[in-house]
Amino acid sequence: MEKKIPQLVMAIALGVSLSAAAISPQVMAQTSGGLLTAEQMKKLHLSVEQKQAVLRLTLRTNDRILKILDRDQQRIFRNAIKEGKPTSEAINAVALRPEQKAQLSKVTQDARVEMLTILTPEQVKQLQGSR
Repeated sequence: MEKKIPQLVMAIALGVSLSAAAISPQVMAQTSGGLLTAEQMKKLHLSVEQKQAVLRLTLRTNDRILKILDRDQQRIFRNAIKEGKPTSEAINAVALRPEQKAQLSKVTQDARVEMLTILTPEQVKQLQGSR
C-alpha cells in the first residue's frame, strides 16, 4: 500500500491539474521532478495545454523508469524526485546495470521525441540553448 501512495498523489495532482484552467504552483511543486524543470517551463512560456502535456509525459516516463528499476533503485529514484530533482538527475543518482542503461536510453529517447511534439520549434531552440 505504501508504494501506491506516491502514485495516487501524482494521479490526483494530474487530475486536478487537467481539470483546472491553469496548473497551480502547488501541483507544479508536487511534480517538480520532471523532464523540464519549473524554471525551464516558465522560461519557455508554455501554454496550459503544453504544461498539462509535459506533466502527463513526465508521469508516464517516470512510471516506465520505475518498472526498469529494482526496489532499492526505485527508492533512490523516488527520493530524488521528491527532492525536486529533474528526472535525468534522479536517474543519475541510481547505480544502473548495463541492461538497465540500455532500457533507460530507450525510455529517455522516447520522451525526447514526444517532447518535440509538445513544444513549438522556437521553444525547442530556446530549450536547447538553455541546456
